[in-house]
Amino acid sequence: MTDAWGAFEARMNEQSDLGGIMGLLGWDEQTMCPPGGRGARAHHGATLAAIAHQRLVDPAYGEAIEAAAALPDLTVAQQAMVREARRSRDKATKLPEAFVRAMAQQRSTTNQAWEHARETKRFADYRPALEQLMRLKVEEADLLKGDGTRYDALLDDFEPGMRLERLQPLLGSLRDRLVPFAQTLLDAPAPDVAVLEQGFDRDRQYAFSLRVLEDLGFDFEHGRQDLSTHPFTGGTAPSDVRLTTRVWEDWLPACLYATVHECGHGLYEQGHARELWRTSVCGAPSLGLHESQSRFYENVIGRSLPFWEHYLPVAREFFPGQLDGVDAMAMQRAVCRVARTPIRVESDEVTYNLHILLRFELEVDLIEERVAVADLPEVWNARMEQYLGYTPKDDVEGVMQDVHWSEGLFGYFPTYTLGNLYSAAIREAMARDLQIDDLVRAGEFAPILTWLRERIHAVGAVPLGEVLMREVTGKPLEVDSFMTYLETKYGALYGV
Repeated sequence: MTDAWGAFEARMNEQSDLGGIMGLLGWDEQTMCPPGGRGARAHHGATLAAIAHQRLVDPAYGEAIEAAAALPDLTVAQQAMVREARRSRDKATKLPEAFVRAMAQQRSTTNQAWEHARETKRFADYRPALEQLMRLKVEEADLLKGDGTRYDALLDDFEPGMRLERLQPLLGSLRDRLVPFAQTLLDAPAPDVAVLEQGFDRDRQYAFSLRVLEDLGFDFEHGRQDLSTHPFTGGTAPSDVRLTTRVWEDWLPACLYATVHECGHGLYEQGHARELWRTSVCGAPSLGLHESQSRFYENVIGRSLPFWEHYLPVAREFFPGQLDGVDAMAMQRAVCRVARTPIRVESDEVTYNLHILLRFELEVDLIEERVAVADLPEVWNARMEQYLGYTPKDDVEGVMQDVHWSEGLFGYFPTYTLGNLYSAAIREAMARDLQIDDLVRAGEFAPILTWLRERIHAVGAVPLGEVLMREVTGKPLEVDSFMTYLETKYGALYGV
């Protein structure tokens, strides 16, 4: 067993290391890389992606996987490592090396075009690169889809096992309950948010975000936070997790909640058990499950009354004189305002999933070539008006607000909604063991993190996502927990 497992493990570790290096390059490209270095970075990424692909599809790795799979008495974790390694390799063997290199370079080129077009506010400056990327994504989906749809092939990268035929009814049932509830709140008197729209010093906002990040349990010995155009979590390994945030001087929640959101991702990354490091199961079993952690911290904790009962005095220290006339209840009502906002990441918990539904439907149409890239701004604006009653004032506020498509992340957006569904179910399960509100009010976040670490973070991708969630929550994937959470919380806030 030692020789066969050792050969497999060495290859598996190498794949993990290559992925970590690519993660570092991606983080640097969006944070520290000078503008003039972006072209070279595209070549670096393409070359490294090609090398990783070569190693992944090497017949010797396939032989090592099968030899390891045939070993007797594998542990549950080892069986999962073989399962995930085989799954990754099977998909990679369907993609030619030249395609992998072209895709890596085009992702970098398209991301640069997106950043430039956001500055010029011209979709025309983004369109050619996005069209080329879409051609490659369609080609990728056709290479991978087998008996499924193109979208199934791309969705499987982020939510293994999920299929369009199951996802659409699930999201449809959510829409049926969410739309009328959202409309009821939108028609109700809106809370005053003026306290959040003052000019808040950028450096003080960033310092406040670091304070909250540390309180929640993020380990700065094994991670860091920086600034980027679009907040994200990356890095190289559980021992080196990189978060980013952004600061808007005229809207206090932008930096705070971007940080708290990414903290949820970062805590998950830092929490994988040491014996899983450098293996194929050192990660979340699905992006929906990963997103459940960020949404849990951002919304369940961060937009709660106990959070502001604890942090309002702290915030007053960072912003002297600016928050003296407001109490914790008013702060919670302000940060939980339900409104027709064009920006997904700044939207409220209630309307957020309407933003996701818009993107989900559009990217299905894009990958199935029912909507052309050239028509995206018009179609986007029409659906924004249909779903949210708002027309974006420009394409930065509209179709160019998200980084995802510029990086080729099609099939990613639905995982945000799945994360919301999971987060509410996790909250119900945790409340059976912990007095969550009391802990948050006291600023005692360690028991909450320990609960998540033991049940979710430490186990990595050993169980499949829905299997793990059934174990943790006792429920299948459904919408009832989430809608009950929203109706209880916002019914009280709005008196409806």
